[in-house]
Amino acid sequence: MIRNIVLDIGGVFFDDSKHNLEMLLNKNCDNIYKLAYGRDFKKCLLGEITVQEHVNSLKGEKEFSNINYILKKDNLVYSYPLIKNNFEYIKSLKEKGYRLYLLTNITEDSYNYINNLIDINKIFDGGIYSYQEHLIKPDYDIYNLLINKFNLDKTETIFFDDKEKNVIAANNVGINSFVFTSIEDIKNNLKRC
Repeated sequence: MIRNIVLDIGGVFFDDSKHNLEMLLNKNCDNIYKLAYGRDFKKCLLGEITVQEHVNSLKGEKEFSNINYILKKDNLVYSYPLIKNNFEYIKSLKEKGYRLYLLTNITEDSYNYINNLIDINKIFDGGIYSYQEHLIKPDYDIYNLLINKFNLDKTETIFFDDKEKNVIAANNVGINSFVFTSIEDIKNNLKRC
């Protein structure tokens, strides 16, 4: 019986998609997305540098003003918006008695923005955040940290993430995990498990 639901944030109930940026900036964002969230952004997710330090390192780039805009703390409401329907459904799971946890690759700026918007501690029973732990999915250690820190029984736990590589890693450490594409993925897999 599933008692614990573990969720990623981006792509599940906050929109971190390139499509969202293209709608926001009204242009193709392939290069902007690649520069803003590429290899060097991983240091922000690991808590090694701040987002502002990352932005400063991109000052010479042609798309700097757009990168600066989308990564600015005050603009996360536009570049990383809440997906309200998904969030309302996730909140309803708490009301049904499930324990909810977060396992997410996230920057400190994004965490603070999200926490101010939805008050994470009122809805979720706990979370593992990459910038705090200096670990990033799909590293197996981050999944094991989640299980050990919250004393979760893997047989009673299910995990949803929008990135297949993160789901594969979670399954490899014994957490029943599924790729999230819509709320239907949570509904259908809760019925099956």
